Amino acid sequence: MTEPQPPWVAPFVLDTPEVPRERHGHWDLYDPQSDHPRPLVVFVHGGPVNPAWPASPRDWHVYRGYGAQVAARGFTAVTVDHRLHGGDAYPQAYADVLDAVEAARADERVDADRVAVWVFSGGGPMLAPLLRDRPSWLKVLGATYPALDSFLDVKPPEGFHPLEELADAPAIPLVFTRVGLERDFLAPAQATFLEEAEGGPLAVELIEVPNGVHGFDHTNDTDESRTAVDLAIGKVLSHLS
Repeated sequence: MTEPQPPWVAPFVLDTPEVPRERHGHWDLYDPQSDHPRPLVVFVHGGPVNPAWPASPRDWHVYRGYGAQVAARGFTAVTVDHRLHGGDAYPQAYADVLDAVEAARADERVDADRVAVWVFSGGGPMLAPLLRDRPSWLKVLGATYPALDSFLDVKPPEGFHPLEELADAPAIPLVFTRVGLERDFLAPAQATFLEEAEGGPLAVELIEVPNGVHGFDHTNDTDESRTAVDLAIGKVLSHLS
């Protein structure tokens, strides 16, 4: 069996369209080049991330691909390099994400009232504060193979446990992508989250990838993967249109 490539090397399963990408401090903006303000999708990478790695997440092919795909479909995208370098760093990482959101919302090319936040993997605990205190601009959430509780030696601090926020969650859509071959230390919390969310105010739109592994969008180069990623992007954007 071939060893998976490091995330900063692994290719995105969809094409990466040629669109303008601008660097702004710790975040990048993908410009759809529209003549009027466009809604914004903010991509929140997982972790913890080792700052010594050769490339930070916003330069990985997978996040460049997501950002470019969104911009090519007529929406603004932002990829954030947040400082989730350890399990105790969620408050700092979340502050980094909010800083990027507010800076992007101030851009005249962005519709400041229509924003999606889309978390991946170890970025999942950052769903908690968004569910607990939903910003007025937040119209839809995305979660792809998310961590939703403590995992391995990562124990998110108080306030970063999405399972605890479900009872009082806002009525907001959540596009949730679950892989069939998920890591065993992540799958149980995902199952619990989906079960407890059923019938509640959180409107979960579940996308199943039966043969997908964690990181399928840059690991499994299959039609199943491409269909799932394309569907997830389409669903998120539909709630911003």
